[in-house]
Amino acid sequence: MNKPKFKKGDWCFCEFKLQQVIETNEDRITSVSDGYFNHGSSDLSDRCYPMEMRVKIISDDVNYWHNQFHQLKHNSLNHPDLNWKLIEMWIEMCENRNDKEKLSELYEKLNAFGQSVVNKVQEIKSETTEGVRIFR
Repeated sequence: MNKPKFKKGDWCFCEFKLQQVIETNEDRITSVSDGYFNHGSSDLSDRCYPMEMRVKIISDDVNYWHNQFHQLKHNSLNHPDLNWKLIEMWIEMCENRNDKEKLSELYEKLNAFGQSVVNKVQEIKSETTEGVRIFR
């Protein structure tokens, strides 16, 4: 049995948010909480990273795009899939946090993705038919 990455009560970044480990089972993190909401799964270990300055900065930068998507206030926006894509990108960035060159490439990818979503929504919002705006 592997030693768990974190133990109950430890703080970590999970899915780009600061969380406290609430439960572990064998070598797996099974529940975390930010103090308001608990998040549980059979294994969250692959989505938990230590409280390091680089991880915090990466988390803040990914969270920026998460917030930008919510500020678009477009009811048809696929927030669950967009959030999962941000989590995937965040994990890859955390895994490569000590490789400046690779991390720089991943930042470019993150920013291109975020800007692309924002631009697409703005394009859709400005669509008109016979001079009438389709979306508010």
